Amino acid sequence: RFQKAVQRGNTSRVVSSLVKPSCLIIDEVGRCVYDRPCTDLFFDVVDRRYEKEGPNAMVLTSNIAPSGWDEFFTGDDTLLCALDRLFDKASVFVMRGPSYRGRELDTYSVEAVPQAVKVRGIQPEGM
Repeated sequence: RFQKAVQRGNTSRVVSSLVKPSCLIIDEVGRCVYDRPCTDLFFDVVDRRYEKEGPNAMVLTSNIAPSGWDEFFTGDDTLLCALDRLFDKASVFVMRGPSYRGRELDTYSVEAVPQAVKVRGIQPEGM
C-alpha cells in the first residue's frame, strides 16, 4: 500500500486509513523490504497511532526479532524511532515450538512397486 501511495501521491490518505482503526494488525514484518519513503510512512503510521486518543492497539507479527528488522526498513533512525514508540507500552510474546501451520497435515509415503510386463509367448504356469 505504501509503495502505491507514493507512486500515486496519496500518502496522506493511506496513512490516515491506517491510523483510524482501533486495532491495526501488521502480519509478517520482514516479508517486504521498505525503501526510504515507505519506511517514513511506516513511522508516520506508528507515530500518529502512538499519539492518538482512544483505542489504538497494534499487533505486529514476525518470525524475525525486531533487532533484525533494520534489514527490511531503509532509513537512518526512522526504524529506531518507530520501535521506540511501539515498545513503549508493549506486551511482547515470543513463541517457540512447532508451527501452528500444518498441524492437520496428512503425510503419505508411497513405495514404488516394480511394474508387471507382459512377455509374448510365455504364459504363467497353470494357465
